[in-house]
Amino acid sequence: MPIPGPPRPTRRAWLAALVLVLIATSTGILLGRAPATPDAEPVAAALGRAPAPRPAHDPTAAVLRAQAAALIRGDERGWLAAVDPDKPRLRERYSRIYTALRGLGISQFVYHGRASVAPTGGTLAVRTHVTYCFSRRSCPAYDDVQWKGPPRIVQTLSFKKVRGRYVITALGKAPTPNGLQPTPWENGELFFARGNRVTVAAPGTQRKNLRRVLELAEKAAAVTDRYAALVRNPQSRYRIYLADDQAWTSWYGGKKEKWVVGLAVPLNDAGTDIVLRMSRLGDARMLGPTIQHEMGHVVTLSGATAREPAEDRWLSEGIAEYIGWAPEPASASRRALSVQVAFRGGKRPTTLIGKPPGGKAGDVAVDAFYGLGHFATDCMARRYGERKLFAFVRLTLRQDMPYDQAARQAFGKPFASVDKACVAWIAKQL
Repeated sequence: MPIPGPPRPTRRAWLAALVLVLIATSTGILLGRAPATPDAEPVAAALGRAPAPRPAHDPTAAVLRAQAAALIRGDERGWLAAVDPDKPRLRERYSRIYTALRGLGISQFVYHGRASVAPTGGTLAVRTHVTYCFSRRSCPAYDDVQWKGPPRIVQTLSFKKVRGRYVITALGKAPTPNGLQPTPWENGELFFARGNRVTVAAPGTQRKNLRRVLELAEKAAAVTDRYAALVRNPQSRYRIYLADDQAWTSWYGGKKEKWVVGLAVPLNDAGTDIVLRMSRLGDARMLGPTIQHEMGHVVTLSGATAREPAEDRWLSEGIAEYIGWAPEPASASRRALSVQVAFRGGKRPTTLIGKPPGGKAGDVAVDAFYGLGHFATDCMARRYGERKLFAFVRLTLRQDMPYDQAARQAFGKPFASVDKACVAWIAKQL
């Protein structure tokens, strides 16, 4: 289910949202607004290469460059120096943005000016792309292709000379927002819970859940870090946002299938964010597997080149379920009953490659798809070994290798043989 935005090549379209389904029938910690410093060492925050050149006389470039540098070094006063001192509400908004970005571990923040419009009534309008990275010692280089490089958002800024210098007097909505907008940190106050491996952020309505989610996420990180090593994709830190229903319908495009309660949102080539729909995750028995499932997406798909959703989603969701329920087998999952129904019905599965459910799919169909993927990966692990399973996952999902070639390399067998053997294995488990 791609997040809305400009058309992308089909090989990357589905990476805009990776979902976990949880249907109704299946059903040293620091708390505060922000830690003092980000995880990674600061990366230079300069005004980056622009999609269109800024005029040589543009007086806003130095202002934005100085503001970005202040953010990276942890200087809130310097950050706010770029904002009109006579606009308290705007300054409050920028203060919230500063607190949120610092709390999330900002390590690079760059304004890429697109164009400056001639002054009108003393006001200068600037449309800019902002690229950023969290908790990284280096950030991917800017790329003209929107879905490559670091994540980026669009801003429209108004500048005016106040007391002899140009300052920001308005921060308008993006004229053409992309699939990564609005970000959770652009509007409203965020609160944080921070552990050794995970940062959890939430609006005030979900502040009560910060500690509970962080405790579960820290436990999940110990599991997913091991799998990250198997696919050669270690993570510096995991980020989880707790969404209330209003945020869920807004953050990162807001359009999701009704049955989706968790998202792993790729930030282009610079990591992945996790968003949880907390109103649907009240069952404590499901919250832990949900978090671990989404973190499974982070380690297996973050920064990967993928094929089309209909081709690979059975495996991407199956391996996320495998990680999410670890160390429990697929037969212990609440989805096992729906898989059993599918195998005993008139259209018994004949292949592991299931068709992804649509936005209006029923609970049983959704559960059966995710459950079958879980059984498929469980079978590969038990028949050939877990390391070989994750070699297959790495080769297909991260290196875009065709199934047969990957199966021969990982398992020493053609994929058709693996597929047939595992379908038979699953039938015996049910």
